[in-house]
Amino acid sequence: MRFSVPQYINIEDKIYLGTISFTYAQLFLVFFAFLISYGSFKLLPTLFALIVTILAFLLAVLIGWGKINNKSVILYLPELVKVLFSSKKYIWREEVKIVTKYVNVPTIEKYVELLEEEIPEKKIERIEELKKPEKEVVIENPLSEYINSAHKHGYNPYDPYINFPIPKFPKRRW
Repeated sequence: MRFSVPQYINIEDKIYLGTISFTYAQLFLVFFAFLISYGSFKLLPTLFALIVTILAFLLAVLIGWGKINNKSVILYLPELVKVLFSSKKYIWREEVKIVTKYVNVPTIEKYVELLEEEIPEKKIERIEELKKPEKEVVIENPLSEYINSAHKHGYNPYDPYINFPIPKFPKRRW
């Protein structure tokens, strides 16, 4: 089964007035320019009304028939307003500020005893122990081996992250 695909959907409808054709947008622009000129002739002196009328019709013709890069000026008006009213400060790259945050790590009283035990010094006699067959070692607390090997850097076992830098990232602006 064939489907009919609409064609020429981006071409605006035109109104033909004799030999002149207008799109709806162009017709409304000329109509509002006429209303502005009529109101200016009723309210202002003739010289000022003539200046306002010329400016209104020039603006209507520019917006209605003018093209920038083969696109209508009406399509560029929202971007023009955004440029005129946006910030004039252009930032290429923001500097990242590094903030140091102090984190208090709570101590667990149950395991403090394991940390306070003295570690035996290495001796030459240990080589002889290696030659002997291994004896079965029973560990009372299964976490004690982990605690002895976990924080090897030894800076501060109670608060190891005291000088850990936390970067502060800039906010996104879009």
